[in-house]
Amino acid sequence: MSRTLAAALLVLAVAACASSAVAPEARNELAPNGKLRVAINLGNPALAKRDAKGEVAGVTLDLGRTLAQRLGAEFVPVLYPNVGALVDGAKAGAWDIGFAAIDPARADTLEFTAAYMEVSVTLLVPAASPIQSLADADRAGVRIGVGTRNAADLFLTRNLKQAELVRVADNLDAALDLLRTASADVYASNREGLLGLRDKLPGYRIVEKRFYAVEHAIALPRGKKAGLAFVAAYVEELKRSGEVARAIERNALRGVEVAPAK
Repeated sequence: MSRTLAAALLVLAVAACASSAVAPEARNELAPNGKLRVAINLGNPALAKRDAKGEVAGVTLDLGRTLAQRLGAEFVPVLYPNVGALVDGAKAGAWDIGFAAIDPARADTLEFTAAYMEVSVTLLVPAASPIQSLADADRAGVRIGVGTRNAADLFLTRNLKQAELVRVADNLDAALDLLRTASADVYASNREGLLGLRDKLPGYRIVEKRFYAVEHAIALPRGKKAGLAFVAAYVEELKRSGEVARAIERNALRGVEVAPAK
């Protein structure tokens, strides 16, 4: 028997054993038809993005595929342009698990595992701006751009005292248009997204100090207790085994850390 064939058989055997350990109630809630539909947010480059060939890759693809393998199910990515559409998809029953930031504003629709990674959120400002923190930006007359319904938007909506929020579609092109047309003074997002913006906007810099660490978790539509318990335990396994750290490294993410174990 060739070494390649032996390795392939070993992988299949391990997957079969892992699959058989899943409680029937959890499997029925997560992949009742043998398919795990995984909601992927393309609006956040820390989670997933398309490459030059149009292929989608990212941490959420890696972890979603791994979870499907554990369940012995087919991995079916369900792609969304932003997190708002992803949450709406849960209401329509369009997916089984999804990757999203934990936020109380989503608690009426989604239930979350503990976080698997934390993403730093900060500001992109003109290079000559005196702003060095969110407190500096939270002043009357300052317009802060943000992607509609994303984690930064939800946090700033609750916490800003004086600055004005200017919401746009949660993607790079909309953010670029907002700043190029001077419709906002600064832009708030995760560091990975801001690095992409800065590369296209000479004369801007990223504020070093983060104002928020977004906890990203696996989400399920409410009411799937057995499925949530299984996925929550699996998230802790992924963190302990180093799989989350490897996925972050493999996707070359910046400003992203593995969340503490629970």
